[in-house]
Parts: sequence; C-alpha cells; structure tokens
Amino acid sequence: MRRFYLLLASKLKYFSWGRAIVNHISRHYRLYENLEALYTALILALLIKTFIFEAYKIPSKSMCDTLKEGDRIFVNKFLYDLRPIHVGDVVVFKTKGIPPIESPDKPYYIKRVVGLPGDRLEIMDDGHLRRNGKILESPDFFNENFYTVLYNRKRNFVVPEGCLYVFGDNSMNSSDSREWGAVPIDNVMGKAFFRYWPLSRFGLIKGVPTEKAQEYVKRERPLPRESGFGNQAQAAER
Repeated sequence: MRRFYLLLASKLKYFSWGRAIVNHISRHYRLYENLEALYTALILALLIKTFIFEAYKIPSKSMCDTLKEGDRIFVNKFLYDLRPIHVGDVVVFKTKGIPPIESPDKPYYIKRVVGLPGDRLEIMDDGHLRRNGKILESPDFFNENFYTVLYNRKRNFVVPEGCLYVFGDNSMNSSDSREWGAVPIDNVMGKAFFRYWPLSRFGLIKGVPTEKAQEYVKRERPLPRESGFGNQAQAAER
C-alpha cells in the first residue's frame, strides 16, 4: 500500500484538490493500512473456508472416543479432489437427500467410512466387520473396535454404486448406515483430520475405541470365524 500511496501522491501534488486528498490520506494512513489488512484477512479466510478447510463442532457421542461431544475439528475440503475416499476415513457429509436423516437442524453428520461402492459388508458375531469376504484390519482401529447389530437385526449390506457406507465409532450409540442406508459420495464435504480443541487432545485425528469396546476386545473376542457372507446371530441392543 505504501508504494501505491507514494505513486498517488506524486501524481496529485500538482493540483490543489489533489494535495488535499494526499494530506487527508497522510493523516489517516495508519487507519487505511489497518483496513486493508483486515479486508485482506477476511477475503483469505473466506477462500480458506470455501475451498480448503472448515471448522466443525462435534454435536454427539456417536464417534466416541475418537471424537467426543464438544470437540472442535478441521475438515480438509480439497483432499478428495486429489485422491479417492478410503475405507477408514472419518468424513463429514451433508444429510440432504438422505430421507431418514435429512433435517435443516442437522445439515451435517460425521462418521467413519466402512464400505465403498459395490462392497459387501457383514457384521460378525465377534463384532468384527467383514468386507468382501475379509475381516477389516486396516486401519488398526477396526481390530480394536467392535460393531453391533441394531434392532432391525440386519447384519449384511451391499453398498450401492456412487455411495458409501458409514458407521459411528461408538457402535452402540450411533445412528448410521446400519439404520438409514447409504450416503451418496457427492454429499461428502471432506475428511476430518485435525482436532484443535480441547488442547488436551490437540492433534491429528486417530481412531480411539470406547473403554467398553476395548474391554470387550481384550476379554471376549474370539478368533475370527471363517464363515461366509450371510451368517445369522442374535441382534445386539442398540
């Protein structure tokens, strides 16, 4: 701005009205400089929010203990322009167009991706997830957590084309694809990747099962069964 001001002053100083303008700017130069900095910061913040990162507050316990109610996170909005969505990614998505959960009061959900288009999923008796005939083991979180069958007793799913299946990490306290089905890929806003509040958990987002899940896995989980897609078992409480 200083260079622009000096250039302007050099052109206007030959006119009486121009000198008045230059004198006015000289007296209020610091104010104009601060306004320019504020304007630039606002434009930059708007561009970042629109195209790069956006902040969200976690509204519920469905992703505990990975994300706890009240946590504040950043979502990467451009990552999926560079690479496809991966199983295990924690994503924020719009509820618009998903009839069971579409609501102006809750326009966004956050869940973990467990299935990609065309995948066959099965919730096993031991709480493991089976994807296309193989136990989900990557990322490691899938080995440390367990998943339950809801009141609808459904444990086998096929992911439609152009869609994802998403589950909450806190399986016994989550409304997710087990209940209301698939999420269109076009609804995905981005990947949740960083928690900035509270400071005690500041850092990259990693999978952390609930204490109950950890106790169950350590004490009760048997070795994975080799049975095929379509096993039946009693439904667990939601």
